[in-house]
Amino acid sequence: MRLSNALLLSIPVLALSASHAGDASACGGCFHEDPNITQSESTQVTGHKMILSVSTTQTTLWDQISYMGNPSSFAWVLPIKGIVTVGLSSDALFQNLEVSTQVSISSPVIPCDSPPVCNSSANATGGFNGAGSGGGSSQPPPVTVISQSVVGPYEQVQLHSTDPAALTTWLTDHNFVVPAEVKPIINDYVGEGFDFLALKLVPGKDVSAMRPVRITMPGASPVLPLRMVAAGTGVKTPISLWIMGEGRYEPTNMPDFVIDSPQLTWDWDAMSSNYSVLKSTTFAASQGKAWLVEAAEPFSPYFIQDSLTSLAEYDPLNSGYADDKGEGAPKAVQEDLQALFGTLAMTSVWITRLHGELSREALVADLTLGASLDQTTVNRFLQATKTKGTAPTCPVYPPCDDTTSGGNTTSGGAGGFSSGGWDVWTNINNGKKVNSGCAMTQEDGSSSTLGAFGVLAALARVRRRRAR
Repeated sequence: MRLSNALLLSIPVLALSASHAGDASACGGCFHEDPNITQSESTQVTGHKMILSVSTTQTTLWDQISYMGNPSSFAWVLPIKGIVTVGLSSDALFQNLEVSTQVSISSPVIPCDSPPVCNSSANATGGFNGAGSGGGSSQPPPVTVISQSVVGPYEQVQLHSTDPAALTTWLTDHNFVVPAEVKPIINDYVGEGFDFLALKLVPGKDVSAMRPVRITMPGASPVLPLRMVAAGTGVKTPISLWIMGEGRYEPTNMPDFVIDSPQLTWDWDAMSSNYSVLKSTTFAASQGKAWLVEAAEPFSPYFIQDSLTSLAEYDPLNSGYADDKGEGAPKAVQEDLQALFGTLAMTSVWITRLHGELSREALVADLTLGASLDQTTVNRFLQATKTKGTAPTCPVYPPCDDTTSGGNTTSGGAGGFSSGGWDVWTNINNGKKVNSGCAMTQEDGSSSTLGAFGVLAALARVRRRRAR
């Protein structure tokens, strides 16, 4: 079912050299508690980062703004319909969504024999460390200020005009530099009945980093006016977009694609897959107009709620939600969460993660989004089905030693943990000692154990539970 009621949200825009950039993040080493051999990698997402929460009653856009230059010259403008509510968010929200929806690719599994189990009561005690409006005349003013206020470090004003030239003049008179190539786009939006939100820093405000902005509009069925993005962009504009709603979303007027496991080849020599190559070649084949659906799945709001609420309570300054005095973080978090989930059925929330590498040709039309006809999940945990290069070999475990009686080995101390890695693992089998460890040298020369891996991982879990 398609949601109705036209509503437009924008990716920024315009004026005074504002730029957007996203933080790159990646999963580190991911260990699988399995004696079989597998490797993994995580994709990285860079570029413009936005969040869109869509319900039948309202739509909210978050934009993570990274500004380079003199903050006093920062400005941001977007087309709107109706009076919008402007609020502040935090980078922590984007970081939580990044972690929650990260795409992960694993190699095929190489089946290996498990290490011999000589006795379940292993004598292993070694540690395992994881880690203005015008007025007064009888005629309506050419530009009307609908709303004006200060939100944190920003001044925001919402403008209405049926005269694009007057609107451009107003913006120019109020220190918004409107590029020549943007003026025809403003003309089009004014002709289509849109108003505008203009945002800039309060004069004299000492700001070293821009806080993400949250814009809430009434109604549903979002359209992202990509025409406004064209100003000041290069050959390619990376955009990542998370859509929160009651189901899976997709572009309705631009192509989209999915990368799944059967397409992936794992290169054992490079310890990576061809995921990034498939992504870039498909973007190129679409002339930079396609969107990659990286993930789409039911989503539990409680992970983000608990994470952000705890962060605001115990570390308000680093949460990004506190005001200039370091206060108000818990209240600001609740306002952000209310906008994100408050109008959605909590048991029906889905999250869809899209990524585009948009060409300038793709920015001549706005992006429309709608409920996908395919409401199945898009898996973000992928495992390559084909390989190339030289695969690692399975470890060879020594048999149970029947010649020596119980006790710990002298190499590595209790549990056989030595400075060179796990080189000996000691088990007891009917009063007899067993050396069932195996070490292997990696490409970087470090040592990592494959033998007795399942036993070590199990002990690690027990110790972590006890520590907690």
